[in-house]
Amino acid sequence: AAAALSLVLMITFLSGTGQPSFAGARGRSAAAIAAAAAADARSEQPASMRSGLEGEATASGSEESGSSGDERPIFAVIGANGKTGGLVATALAKAGVRTRALTRSGSWTPPEGSSTYLTKDVEVGQADVTDAASLAAALAGTTAVVFAAAFSRGKSLPKEVDNAGLVNTAKAVADQGVGRLIVVSSAATTRPYAPVGALLNTVGSGVLLEKLQGEREMRGILRGSGATYTVVRPGGLKMGAASGTAKLEFNQGDTFVGSVQRADVAAVCAVVATDPENRGAGKTFEMYESSTRNGLMPWYSSSKYTVAGTADCGAMLGALLEDEQVTDVPGFLPF
Repeated sequence: AAAALSLVLMITFLSGTGQPSFAGARGRSAAAIAAAAAADARSEQPASMRSGLEGEATASGSEESGSSGDERPIFAVIGANGKTGGLVATALAKAGVRTRALTRSGSWTPPEGSSTYLTKDVEVGQADVTDAASLAAALAGTTAVVFAAAFSRGKSLPKEVDNAGLVNTAKAVADQGVGRLIVVSSAATTRPYAPVGALLNTVGSGVLLEKLQGEREMRGILRGSGATYTVVRPGGLKMGAASGTAKLEFNQGDTFVGSVQRADVAAVCAVVATDPENRGAGKTFEMYESSTRNGLMPWYSSSKYTVAGTADCGAMLGALLEDEQVTDVPGFLPF
């Protein structure tokens, strides 16, 4: 079964655009999310959980919004021309928030089948994660940023995008006073010895190792900056209709893997970005359809950190632990 899963995930990876195949969630209605994000923009939260929504009224933010006449907070997506990134931008637009799709070229093609009504007001900007200056300009005045960029075979390397690109983005987030950074990562990132991890690092030029290094540095950069991070680690990515969070499972500790629709990943990222309570702050978690769950190693059969799926994605985020509290996880050996 493990060998079959590895083969399926490799095929998914090779059919992608350089992004590893590990890259619903509507817990609230789109109108409710948008209204709550605005109404609670300045709600009092513990320092470690501040959303950064109150930072929308910075000098750069005021100048940015004033030029367009739109005073709403800006939610940006880096890598919006990617399969997952495009769906994140669409999910944010569906939530009714002001959305900015950032691409390396500066042009954006909405995902196939997207509603023109939803995407017509999405702002489009240029941002290259290897160019710090372009990131600073693109993220000025934003409230939350979803990093969905990934290396592209033949055009870039994982160390340039998944590692250094994320580090550059974290620096820009800290410098620009952005409130939240949501990172679309991958299951098995911390398990290079697991069959799936070894496979993806082999076919993907060490992509998971680069992701891990970039995420570690990202956390250090944001610590004490006033910005929060959330790392979302999907399993094998599929292109189909969202299953909804009731059919998903979250886990922490990088012990389980399964498959998940990109649309579900996008919907979860949109909730993380807009949740007025910022319940995903300081948390890293894996996500997959519960019916597809497998242990990354044969002896990873249970986890004390799983969160069962419900229709309320925000509640699922709230049930997760902050990273510092996730300590009792198995290692390489079964003892």
